Amino acid sequence: MNGMDDNEDETDLFDDDGFDSLSETALQELEHNAILSTQAQVQGLDAQPLPEQRLPPIPQPRTTVAQAIPNTRRLISNPAFHRYLTEEDDSFELIGDEGVPTPVEEYDSFPFRRAQMSETAQREQFRQQRHGQAHDGNIHRPLVHKDYQRQAGSLQLERGNGSLQGIPARPDEMMLDTPLQQSGHAEQEDEQEDVQYRLKKLQQERDELAQELRAANDAVTLQKGEIFIVRAKLEEESRGYSRQLGALKKSMEEQLAKHTAQLYALTEKNNNLTTQYNFLQQEHNQEVQESKALRQRLRDRPQADREASPIATPRRGAANSLRDGFNDGDIMLVSPSKSARRSKPPTPSAANKRKRKAAEASPIKPLSLRLTRQGQNDMPPQPVQIVEPVVPVVRKDKRAERHLKFLQSILKYKLNDTKEPLVEALVKFTLPSSPAKTFSAIILGGTAQLTGSRLPSDVLQLFVDLWSKCIKEQYYKPISLFLEVVNYIVDLEMSVLDADLITSLSPVLQSSITINAKNRFEHSPVYHATYGKFRQTPQSILNRDVNGTHCLELMLTVAYTVSDDPKLLSLFWRQMNPEFVLMMLNAWQPISDITLMLRLLSTSIFPSTFGSICTDDQQTQVEHWTLSRICYLLWETPRVDEGLPPNTAAQLCQLRLEVMDLLTKMAITSSPHPHDDPSHHGSLLLANDAHAIGRLVRSLYDEVSAMYELHPTTHHLHAEMVNKGVSLLYHILQVHGSSINLQEKLSAINGGVHKHRIVLTRLAFSEGFVIDRLMSDETVAMATQMLEESVTPDEADDLVECFPGFKGRGSRVEEN
Repeated sequence: MNGMDDNEDETDLFDDDGFDSLSETALQELEHNAILSTQAQVQGLDAQPLPEQRLPPIPQPRTTVAQAIPNTRRLISNPAFHRYLTEEDDSFELIGDEGVPTPVEEYDSFPFRRAQMSETAQREQFRQQRHGQAHDGNIHRPLVHKDYQRQAGSLQLERGNGSLQGIPARPDEMMLDTPLQQSGHAEQEDEQEDVQYRLKKLQQERDELAQELRAANDAVTLQKGEIFIVRAKLEEESRGYSRQLGALKKSMEEQLAKHTAQLYALTEKNNNLTTQYNFLQQEHNQEVQESKALRQRLRDRPQADREASPIATPRRGAANSLRDGFNDGDIMLVSPSKSARRSKPPTPSAANKRKRKAAEASPIKPLSLRLTRQGQNDMPPQPVQIVEPVVPVVRKDKRAERHLKFLQSILKYKLNDTKEPLVEALVKFTLPSSPAKTFSAIILGGTAQLTGSRLPSDVLQLFVDLWSKCIKEQYYKPISLFLEVVNYIVDLEMSVLDADLITSLSPVLQSSITINAKNRFEHSPVYHATYGKFRQTPQSILNRDVNGTHCLELMLTVAYTVSDDPKLLSLFWRQMNPEFVLMMLNAWQPISDITLMLRLLSTSIFPSTFGSICTDDQQTQVEHWTLSRICYLLWETPRVDEGLPPNTAAQLCQLRLEVMDLLTKMAITSSPHPHDDPSHHGSLLLANDAHAIGRLVRSLYDEVSAMYELHPTTHHLHAEMVNKGVSLLYHILQVHGSSINLQEKLSAINGGVHKHRIVLTRLAFSEGFVIDRLMSDETVAMATQMLEESVTPDEADDLVECFPGFKGRGSRVEEN
């Protein structure tokens, strides 16, 4: 009850280092005197003070005895020590607040002290009367051990007459006995060893619990890892199943498209055969009718005309049963050559007859029934009929002759680079799967078995099939030879491209182009594995045996060749993979390849589709993807392969002109005149796209800004871009303006509204001198109309005030 704060530190005031330096005799005497004084007070010797005891001098320690109180308190607060005092001797009681560091703990630990407060006050008064001085609150409260009392032999703990004997009446005057006797020291050491043993045991238990906790944590971590691995495997298997399902679905779609194409080809072939049969049937009927008419005319001719005809065949007199089958009703008995001879004299009449004698010989030779050889010789010779020799008419087979010339031209063809005949060049190549059979043997063996009207197409199919086998076996060396031969055959005989050939040739060309195009795409920043990384394509990963640009040129030639047949052209775009189109429009492809793909896309504009024709419901999505990739090229800068010089400004302008031409054809040119149909698919696609109009405005802004540089090689290209872009934007806004939210379209790009106002203002107030001299008057008029429609009247007046000297296109500000 010293009145100190619980949070204060008492170690600075008290120290027990000097307590151990006191002699054992001095301590015993001090304790003995204290006990005697306490007994005297208990027996009622209040009036007589105790005689002063002379004590031997005590060596002064470094610190006072009171400094040992914190250590004593710590000893008393030890549960083991308290249990030792209370269990071994029930007669010993702790009185006072010794061993309690704080008032709160004192109040909770020693409730019996509250009942003895009055007695403690009386003892304090007696102490003050005896010593004649008051002590402060820091009173030494000694604690006497029961073993030490037994050794003194003078104390007996008794209770009687309401007072205690053998216990000091005032605890605040008791002296602290820190150095205990030898037995006390031994027991204290045993107690400390017991405490240390228990502490070690507790520490061991704590270590075991900590080890078990670590083992449990390791088990939980292991389980979490196993769960993560299982989940990762499950996700990987799910993705694998999804990829397999997608691949299976894609394969089924390809098979369906292939079977559909084959069915379509068979249907076309059946229709062609039916048409040919109808033509032949009609020709046959016409010939039959002409033959009947000729016979009828011959039958209707008069007899006199037939006899007078100089070309009539002379006939002998014969019986009707010996007729030669002609329809003539009469048989000529006399040759026409004998008609001019004199007739025989008639038989004399009966009046002139005379009777002959039997011996007389008849003046007339007897009638011979069969002429003898001599008689035949005696007959006058008959006129000789001159028969003109019949020259057989041989009709030439023009188709067979054309096929023969075609085969001869193929066999005589020499390669452009080496001037080597085709057959000799094919001898050098063999498939890895069948090295014993050369390409020349395969082509010649297949050609020898070809017949029919499709011989040129079948010959080309042999080369395409062999090309496809090389792609599957990754044998790319002969691809350049096949590419050259197929180009030659298509140029030589354009009719070879039918449905079957397009179905097989288009996938082969796409596979050949993808060999290098895929490597370039994988180094672009839009590839999922390297997203956001800008890297040039190394030359080492490109295959020099395959020229993708030449393959694209052949693909474009095929598209142009079949462009007059909508069915074949539609089949061509059904075979086109949408991912292939998007990959070839990537900015990491060469400018030549991108340009060819843009020209190829110009052949895909149909009344209801654009680009690749899909068999499922993804047509609209694929069209918007393709259009978005095309519009990106209006401002993107294509990259070149590693080690090549960068693209020039003229090449970039030419590419963007190709993009603008494609968009113009899609929106305007492909629609019927006067190109104002609001339901046209191409213009609707541009009007409904979320970014097309905004990117078009951005392109116009960039091109007009580039015109101010006055670059000699690109100035006219920038002007042409602006003329075409303004015309396209004006057409879209005029045809679909009611359904277009221009502010929303322009907000799709950064500063779209600002760029729209600036570019239209520059064009509307164009004077047509140096910078904008190549701007057409139509472009200026359309820009002025679009600017008037996009601003309010007040904004229009402000714009006019900004150009006070403007008097129209071609005017100059008059200088004072």
